[in-house]
Amino acid sequence: MDSRGVDAVLAASPNNVYWLSGFNGPAHKSDEPRPLAVLLAREAPEEPVMVLPDFYLGSLAAQPGWIEDIRPFRAILLPFDQPPRGKADLDRFVDPQDRPNWFPAAADRYAPDMVAALERAVADLGLAGKRIAADEPRLAARLSGVDVEDGYGLLMSARSIKTPGEVGLMRAATAVNRAAIEESIGAWTPGMTWRELRAAYHAVALARGGFVHDPGAMVLANGSDSPVPVITSEAGDYELEAGMRIMFDCHGTKDRYCWDGGKTWIVGSEGADAARPLAQATADAMAEIEALMVPGARISALQAAGRAVYRKHGLPLAEDSLIFFHGLGLSHLDQEVDAEGAVTGDFAVQAGMAIATHIYYPGDRRERMWLEDIAVVGNAGPAESIFGWDFLPHGLDG
Repeated sequence: MDSRGVDAVLAASPNNVYWLSGFNGPAHKSDEPRPLAVLLAREAPEEPVMVLPDFYLGSLAAQPGWIEDIRPFRAILLPFDQPPRGKADLDRFVDPQDRPNWFPAAADRYAPDMVAALERAVADLGLAGKRIAADEPRLAARLSGVDVEDGYGLLMSARSIKTPGEVGLMRAATAVNRAAIEESIGAWTPGMTWRELRAAYHAVALARGGFVHDPGAMVLANGSDSPVPVITSEAGDYELEAGMRIMFDCHGTKDRYCWDGGKTWIVGSEGADAARPLAQATADAMAEIEALMVPGARISALQAAGRAVYRKHGLPLAEDSLIFFHGLGLSHLDQEVDAEGAVTGDFAVQAGMAIATHIYYPGDRRERMWLEDIAVVGNAGPAESIFGWDFLPHGLDG
């Protein structure tokens, strides 16, 4: 906030609220944003305010957190055909014996709606007339007496630097992805189809505590012979024939943190010997990129380094390979973005960032090579992969 000249941050998007508060409430309506907000003032960073619907108070009481100033507001579960009962309405949501220390003050601040709760918080924190960076413009536009600016990029920038605890959560999520990839490959028998493979992957991910989001975990189409990597959840079905090179790029979450990535699977190991030179070049390219992924390294330099490895191996399509990057964490783009939601250009990596590195060498479904790894940038040395496997394709060694 100091560097950007703002007096407070108002977070209302689900991931930002969770990141600031640690509160992981039930998905009242899982297909809509949760009506929560956290207001954090630059001059009072130890006194944040959390605004939430009254029906979330029971869930909040069951999850001890660091925010003590709780501001509930009357929400849609209470009847509209009866007059409000004031603080007595909160008896419907929190049993008297389960009420934490913050509850009496929260009840005294019970507001008729979310905007009223926020405007009182703004006044109490001395933020009237001040600059507030907000990540949800529709909500911020309803506040009076403050100067509101876009705060989404600021919060994403802060989120891009991971704590050790967050790295641990990402390792656990990545372990789900790795197990789901390996076990679904292990289930292959001749005649297995793409949809059966996807179903096997989803079943393992769910059994290990992960969540896969509609329309599915696998985001690269594999059935086409086109050399262009189509980023889509494939709707068609086809047999996974021996010798095909299936590109695993899998998305999902565990405990709110994302997993991403995977590598090539040579089905049935057919043609593995012929694949070895390209496979080794791709593995070497990833190792070189992560060795150079130190604070201050720019994406363009990392791309050039990976492409140079392909040239060193004498591969003819080095210039046509795709090498791209993004941050990872609570979202699949956990880094600062511009107003349109795009990554801010040729960014420099920073210590603590978790970076997804993708390498694609073009070819048809029996020639291409894909590798995506997740690594955490250290303070000085090379980035550390959190997958825990080597970079060579599945099926290369039989």
